[in-house]
Amino acid sequence: TWTYTADYVVKQSDLNAGGTLTNVATVTTNKTDPQSDDASSTVTQMPSLTIEKVLTNADDAAVDKAGETIEYTIVVDNTGNVDLTGVVLDDAFAGGATLVSGDTNSNTILETTETWTYTGSYSVTQDDLDGEGNAGADHDIDNTAKAKADGTTEQQDSVEVPLVLTRALA
Repeated sequence: TWTYTADYVVKQSDLNAGGTLTNVATVTTNKTDPQSDDASSTVTQMPSLTIEKVLTNADDAAVDKAGETIEYTIVVDNTGNVDLTGVVLDDAFAGGATLVSGDTNSNTILETTETWTYTGSYSVTQDDLDGEGNAGADHDIDNTAKAKADGTTEQQDSVEVPLVLTRALA
């Protein structure tokens, strides 16, 4: 009885395709017909992503007047074992967000080796400062960004920026 071993290094394309990896071994001799057998492994896909939203500038940690611009950086990271398609970032409060880096080959696929970085901003309004129901009281602007891709669960992260009201007596 002769025993052979073989190894196969799983490729990213195998994980992206999913399904089953089947290896067929065949032995031939001068005196017999070829004999074959196979072994299969199921490919387990685990799509996953994370999102982190932070203030770009420390000066935005608190605002006190209308017209100030709060700047955000949003990072979406592929934390799974498959490349992600259909990536959608939703940040309506900040007027959307712009992808500034990470899609290294511009194919709109968040690959397992990529982390995408977005920027967004929001201009504080007088209505924000007045804060419906909060007139005269300090309160926060709570800005949430959400990210999702095909096969993943929506993830979100928020940044709260305190609005500091200055009161003047006449």
